[in-house]
Amino acid sequence: MVIVYFDDIAGKVCANPDCGWKPLSDFSHRRQGGYLVGDGYKSRCRDCANAQKRAERGAKPGQYRESARQYVQANLEHIQALKRSHQQANPGKYRDALIKYRLQHREKINALARERRSRNLEYFREIGRRSRAIHAEKRNAYQRQYGKQNREKLTHYTNQRRVRKLLAPGSHSEQEWQLIKQYYGYRCLCCGKVEPEIQLTRDHIVPLGAGGSDVIENIQPLCARCNSKKSTKVIDYR
Repeated sequence: MVIVYFDDIAGKVCANPDCGWKPLSDFSHRRQGGYLVGDGYKSRCRDCANAQKRAERGAKPGQYRESARQYVQANLEHIQALKRSHQQANPGKYRDALIKYRLQHREKINALARERRSRNLEYFREIGRRSRAIHAEKRNAYQRQYGKQNREKLTHYTNQRRVRKLLAPGSHSEQEWQLIKQYYGYRCLCCGKVEPEIQLTRDHIVPLGAGGSDVIENIQPLCARCNSKKSTKVIDYR
């Protein structure tokens, strides 16, 4: 096909009889041995060439899959280098695609991760140990800062872990704990001191180890000192 100008725009007629004339920007370059051949452009425009390839792949899927597999094996390093280069040039595009994929396939990804970890448990434990050793100082500083900023939340989580460990029945929410502190005026029911002079803690009237539950009705606010003095005794200061 020869180059044909239309309204001073260079183009050519696509080899697909149903397509017609298109500007040269719609055609891929035709090369052989690294050099342009013929008029420098392929006979079909990109859209028609891609449609032709899809039709051929659909007619012989096994042949094209095997050909693609062989090409990937023979050019693996080159393909990986191209992927890395494209990812570095388009980080936002890949980040958005990754986030979207993870949201759509969350359960599948988590299941595969659990399966992989179970098969290589000691390997992942060693990675965890190395990471903790390398980042120990940074992690400890973060935990101290987080503890200062989220003291109530951290205390609640600690209490919940203790409840689960003792297999104690019942539970209460952080909101219920805040309401009961407010009800008693943020006062320790044993010594009478008020926050922020002291830090109120949850005391189980009937201790969990003695069969008490973690429901809010079994909780009273005591300062840390009074809670420690009460120990495992059953005392209701309300």
